[in-house]
Amino acid sequence: MRGVGEGVRQEEYVCKFEHIEAYDAGDFPEDISRKYGVPLRKIVNLNSNENPYPLPRSVIHAIYEAAKHSSRYPDPKYPELKEAISSYIGVPAENIVLGTGANDIFSCICNILEPLDRVVIPIPTYTMYAFYAMMRDASLKFIETAEEKCFVPSSEEIIDAAEDAKLVFLCSPCNPTGAVLPPAEIKKIVEHVNAIVVVDEAYAEFSGKSVVSDALEHENLVVVRSFSKFFALAGLRIGYAVAPKQLASLFEKLRQPFAISSIGAKAAVQAIKEVEYFNKIRDKIVEERAYLYESLKKISFLKPFPSEANFILVKLSIAASELMESLYKNGIIIRNVTDMLGLKGNFVRITVGRRSENRRLVEALRNLE
Repeated sequence: MRGVGEGVRQEEYVCKFEHIEAYDAGDFPEDISRKYGVPLRKIVNLNSNENPYPLPRSVIHAIYEAAKHSSRYPDPKYPELKEAISSYIGVPAENIVLGTGANDIFSCICNILEPLDRVVIPIPTYTMYAFYAMMRDASLKFIETAEEKCFVPSSEEIIDAAEDAKLVFLCSPCNPTGAVLPPAEIKKIVEHVNAIVVVDEAYAEFSGKSVVSDALEHENLVVVRSFSKFFALAGLRIGYAVAPKQLASLFEKLRQPFAISSIGAKAAVQAIKEVEYFNKIRDKIVEERAYLYESLKKISFLKPFPSEANFILVKLSIAASELMESLYKNGIIIRNVTDMLGLKGNFVRITVGRRSENRRLVEALRNLE
């Protein structure tokens, strides 16, 4: 038996994931401020699909109070948070799974299925589904969606591709397209495949369309949600899923025992109590989305796509790098998604900001015509 370091070639230490690229979150205000000399206070950040409005005072107070007790672990079962989510979405607490953001849940889903031999993913979509599946050596089946159909995937094609699949990832509304797969089509997929179907509904509150209650009726449906977008708690990393009891129980056994910080848990509970506040904010964002979409349509080198999320995908007839450089100099950050799998051509994704932010972006874009 070889001892550590005895006769072992260096390449044996090389991780099989060495060539996987790290997730690119785009540029942040600090990056642009350093590079272009724009003061942070003047930067408009429309990069990461964040909620641009402030938290209500009660949520800030809950964060402050929870911070006083940060020397103690949270209850790893999170009964208060699960009951709050249960009341918000109308499903039993025993069907709710918690995680450090939605990504934690996607990773856990890939880890609990054995073997993870084939995974079906319509594209373009959120890149982390493929990342976590690749870490399990899964065979990936990508389904390209058509630009002329606004990137809405075909349920029939998904069903055909998933004939021998273990897992199907769906995103609705989809990041980065903003497209929604109608609930009836999702149900059709769930009912006609043997695979576990994971539906990412991180942006569902902006569309009003959801299959969250259907996870109680189907043994192969998991619906994943987040407190990052609608509830404006992106910095606290709180995600949850609704799953059949058997899967939910398995998730709870295998997830990290203190997945959510005590501060995050208290903030999420209070945020749910303030849901009417967030509903009003959501209505403002939807109104701004319509304003931004109509404004972008009038700019000659842009082709925006209809969206039911808090962002808009835009195709460019100029180089994305040229556009990004010009906006950066003006202290405006959007997301370049040109190289994303499933997109052909130059594309950017624009988060819907406040009216003043959206107007500033539109003005900067018009100046490039």
